[in-house]
Parts: sequence; structure tokens; C-alpha cells
Amino acid sequence: MTDNIQTITPTAIADPTAARPVHIQYGDVKMDLPRLDDSANLPTSVIIVGLTAVSRGWKNLTQEEKINFMATILTYLVREYPLIERELDTKSGDKIADIGRIIDAWAQAGKTDPKA
Repeated sequence: MTDNIQTITPTAIADPTAARPVHIQYGDVKMDLPRLDDSANLPTSVIIVGLTAVSRGWKNLTQEEKINFMATILTYLVREYPLIERELDTKSGDKIADIGRIIDAWAQAGKTDPKA
């Protein structure tokens, strides 16, 4: 028996100067985020939850799926911008609402509908 191995070569890494980041400021934290439609610069975890939300529609997601989406985005933001956690902890009256506002601003600035 012969094994047929298919080799797939990764696409070329895009020119980083061609990326058009989204600029968002939350409190004192200034963020340069990749556009939500820029798969070359988004982490895979954000692409996964984004595709789930887009394919099913935000209103059709279960509560658990919505929480998973928010948790994934928050994990990414805290990893990339550690000071955002302190901003949320010290300045937010409603952390979940503020995370939602950040995601909405991110989607709007990147010309992507967050609830598509």
C-alpha cells in the first residue's frame, strides 16, 4: 500500500506595510487592530469564532456561543494589549458591555458588520 501525501505550501506572507489597521482607544489604551476581514493578520482563534458568528448570524448563536465569541476576543485583546485588563477593571462600570462596544467599534472601523 502506498501512502498518497498531499503537500500544501502556505501562501506567501502578505506585505505588513499593506495592512490597514483599525485604530481604537479604550480609556488610555490605544490599539492598532487588524481589520476583521484581514485573515493574514488575524489570529486563527479570532477567525474561528468570527466565521461561526458570520455563518450562523449573531442572533442565531446560542448564549454559550456568544460567550465563547466574547471570551476569544477578550483573550486576544488582553494578550496583545495587557493594559486593557487594568482599564476594564478600573474604569468600566459594565465590562461585558464595554467589551461589546470595543468589538462593535472594531467592526465598524474595519467596515465589517459585527452581527452579520
